[in-house]
This record gives sequence, structure tokens and C-alpha cells, in this order.
Amino acid sequence: MSKHKKLLLIGGSNGNAHLRNFHDLISDQFESILVVSNNIIDFASCKKINFSLKNPIQFWQNIRELRSIIKDFAPDIIHVHQANSYGFLTALANQSKIPLVLTTWGSDVLLLPKKSLLHRWMVKYVLNKADQITADAEFMATAIHNLIGNKTVRIANFGVEIDPQKTALERKKIIYSNRMHAPLYQIDKIILESADFLKKNTDWLLKIAGQGINTPVLEKLAAEHLPLGSYEFVGFLNSDQNKANYQSATLYISIPISDGTSISLLEAMAYGCIPIVSDLPANKEWITHLENGIISDGKVMKDIEIALTLDPLAVEDKNKFIIQNRATKETNRRLFSSIYDKL
Repeated sequence: MSKHKKLLLIGGSNGNAHLRNFHDLISDQFESILVVSNNIIDFASCKKINFSLKNPIQFWQNIRELRSIIKDFAPDIIHVHQANSYGFLTALANQSKIPLVLTTWGSDVLLLPKKSLLHRWMVKYVLNKADQITADAEFMATAIHNLIGNKTVRIANFGVEIDPQKTALERKKIIYSNRMHAPLYQIDKIILESADFLKKNTDWLLKIAGQGINTPVLEKLAAEHLPLGSYEFVGFLNSDQNKANYQSATLYISIPISDGTSISLLEAMAYGCIPIVSDLPANKEWITHLENGIISDGKVMKDIEIALTLDPLAVEDKNKFIIQNRATKETNRRLFSSIYDKL
């Protein structure tokens, strides 16, 4: 694999590991990478810019600042994550017409265009300005086509590693949640609707990783509704800590209102948890109800009880086969490499 020279990688780094995971996936393909984000990060050289649209004057100042960064760094490729304000600012700043890759995450093409006509125009503008677009699920590609017509969308995700060992028989009675603490992810619903199960099954633990704007509210909600000792908030975890939780948990639960292909779901599948996930198109591209996980109807206690009737070893075998064929890091590294080569 030949190396490209310079990549300008742009995206948000608020309480999630997506940008770090992607950087780690493709870092060996470039001689130099500069990250531009809304926060200073510790995994690469970085410039900080505020991508908010709330202050128009500041927004135009930030466009000028990004133009200066592009001019000084002189990247061969710009890769921006999300067709929201990150993609919009980047498209406006890219006056030199440097090849632009856009990776959509889900809510940017599924929810944001429905917010207002202005947001819809913004998302379409970013999609049209991109030279290459990636999405992590077929139904997201369909949503993009519905917005801008039949432009090529490559299906790729950030990839996961397969755990070679079987661990299902050694698992603890843990229900694991590790999505961001924002309204979209419905962690409050998980807490409230697992309460009866945890009261009846006192040897089980709801382990909640992640963080976000709702963390204090969620901690208070758990204290009010869950038995003492039946839950644990463990904060934002690194990849090794996260992997250890997947390997020890029996169940993984993720019930956001909207989502693309969740890397945390793919990790849970790779490391042998039984997944309980929202009834969403992207999830159905990975999970067949009652075969390799549970597609939730919104009744969390019932979902947990049904999940525990599945054969954990059979679920683990099926999910590892799916990940091995569709979602390893090496498979997706090659996909992104081919995109860069084309540009």
C-alpha cells in the first residue's frame, strides 16, 4: 500500500471515539495528518476551530481561519466527517478545490434535513460539494440519493477487530450500554425500563459507559429508580477498557431514535455480546431478530428476558462470521485506501 502525502482530517470530537478510531484506521496511509476539530485532541497534530452556526460573524471568521489552515498545510486530500456544520464550513473554506471526501454518520443525512428548509439546503450543499461520499449502511445511501440524486456512495465503516476466543460461557450478568449521553440515544429509557428486571434479578448489573450533556440527569434518574448496587456509571473508556466490558457483559443494549451502522454494535458482535438494538434500518442490516440478537419493540424488560433465551454461543458464532466478512478493520482500510487512490 503506497502512502499518500498529506491528509487534512476534519470532524467533531465531543465525547466519542469516532474521529480517533477513523484516524487510527487510515493513519498509515499518509505521511502527514492534521486534524481540525472543535476540541484539542491527543492522538494527532491538531488545530481547534468552533464549527457552530449560532454566531454568523464568528462562523465566517472560522471559515477564513480554516482557509488559512488549508493554505498553510497544503493537503493532498481533505476528509470531513458529517454533512452538518463541519462539512458546510469545510466546503465553503475549500477554495483551492482540493479533493474532498465526506463521511456521513447517520443523523446528518437522516434527521438534520428534516429540521428546516435551511438545514436541508445545507446538507445538500455539502453532499454536492464532496468528490467522494461514504456511508456505513445501505439505507443511508438511499437517504443521500433521495436528497441529491444518484451520486455514488461507498459503503464503509471504521471496522472492528475480531476476538479469537470464545467467552460466552464465562460472562457475567451485565447489561452493557456505551452510547453517548444525549437525548438521541435514550439512555434514560434504558434506565427506566430495566428497573423492574433489575429489581427482580438482584444479581444483574446495568453498566453505563460514555458521557455527555445528559450525564448528571441520567445519574440522578438511576439513583431514583434503580436498586442500590444494580447500576454503575463508568464514564468514557479507552478501547481496551471498552473491549474488556464487551467481553464480560452478557447483553449489549443500544436503542437510539436514529442511527447509522454503530461501531459499538459491531464491536459488541465481534466480542460476543447478545445485542439488543433499536428497530432501525441500519441495525436490520446486521441483526436478524431472534437469530443473532434482538430488534427492540421499545419494551426493554421484555427484550432482556427474550435475549436471555437465545443460545449465547450460537449468537457469538454467527456474529463473528458476519464481522469477519463485512466489518473488519482491514476490509474497511482497503475500502478507504481505494477511495484515496481514486482521488
